[in-house]
Amino acid sequence: MASKASTWDTKANLVPLEKGKEKEIRAKISKIKQAEVLRPGVVYVGHIPHGFFEPQVKRFFSQFGTISRVRLARSKKTGGPKGYGYIEFECEEVAKVVAETMHNYLMFEKLLKCEFVPSERVHPKTFDGWNKKFHKPTRRSTAIRKHNRPKDAAANLQSAMRLANKDLKRKRKYAALGLDYDFSGYDEVAKKMKLQAASTVTPKVQKSEEQPETSEKPEKSRKESVTLVLDSSDPEITFKTPPGVKKVKKDKKAVEKST
Repeated sequence: MASKASTWDTKANLVPLEKGKEKEIRAKISKIKQAEVLRPGVVYVGHIPHGFFEPQVKRFFSQFGTISRVRLARSKKTGGPKGYGYIEFECEEVAKVVAETMHNYLMFEKLLKCEFVPSERVHPKTFDGWNKKFHKPTRRSTAIRKHNRPKDAAANLQSAMRLANKDLKRKRKYAALGLDYDFSGYDEVAKKMKLQAASTVTPKVQKSEEQPETSEKPEKSRKESVTLVLDSSDPEITFKTPPGVKKVKKDKKAVEKST
């Protein structure tokens, strides 16, 4: 079923504020709009409920003032929103009013977190791609990108060796059937890949003369040998000896003499 078109009225008072606050905010915004010089201001919006996407955000917050750009953070893999974004207003003072008014505003069982972002803290790439429609990446495009990405020397060597081994098995199979088959193309490719991989290996760093090798080895800590004396008079009792412990059995005669 196709979703119904939104029936929101941008001219209506969309923010149900407390009594007395609505007139105060309208008065503040009307004073700001009368200013001659306008500087853009950015507001960070967090805890955005699901379903409140770019068109809805722009339509909702445009009641405060003119919005220049809106960008919501999305996942590169799934395309789903991450629950936060940035809104740029034409006037910096309007952005401050929005951050103050809409902070901790309850919307669909979530409290919006709004914060004014000073111009020096705004990253240059904050609004990259804001005017482009986001297209969810498909499995096919991901697989094509992964398959066509450039390989390093180790991957090329592995591929060449795999082809050379397959060709060797094919030669043995044809030789058993009495066919003379000779194709050295894969062998030459494997040799080239080996030389290329060997050239990319970093040489071992030689030890400096200031730190000569010492032939003396550190003395190992000697562990004292532990012995466990077992009484052979009672065969029903058994003991598990821990590692590094010697077993010593008591002599029956010595036990009888002591008793």
